[in-house]
Amino acid sequence: MTLASLRARLAAIGDQSYYEILRLPSTSSRGEVKAAFHEFALACHPDQYVDEGPDASLAASELFKRGVEAYKVLTDPGLRARYDEGLLQGKLRFLAGVTEKPPPAPTLRTLEEIATTPRSKELAKKADRLISAGRLEEARVALVTALQDDYENEELKERLHVLYDALALEPL
Repeated sequence: MTLASLRARLAAIGDQSYYEILRLPSTSSRGEVKAAFHEFALACHPDQYVDEGPDASLAASELFKRGVEAYKVLTDPGLRARYDEGLLQGKLRFLAGVTEKPPPAPTLRTLEEIATTPRSKELAKKADRLISAGRLEEARVALVTALQDDYENEELKERLHVLYDALALEPL
């Protein structure tokens, strides 16, 4: 393979599935994957290009890394099944142990934002300030009073339970 063909193959590899990298159909057996990788390694192993200069060696090395990645995933039945699922969603690579970015943490709404009536909003705002000041018992009283005006507000009730838990953990 020439330097130009190595570079061309390396440029295209980002848009190829592991099956395409090893030039296999997705129905290939484990033995067929091994045979295809052997053929791939003979053509792309960096040692083949030592005399061609550093550019060829570097291109072959990058190409070979992706081929090894493909081989590891396609010869492991568990990884291959997960890869195939991801491939259906358009994910061309599978890196074991690497997870996608976790979703952003949900923003915690203030008690005032949770309250729905004007009176409960006022009392919830007071409870927010008291919690910030570490005055949990007073915050509990304000929140209980807010719930008397906003008694169907389940989220406000949940927050009151959290406040009760925090109070139970406070030293006497």
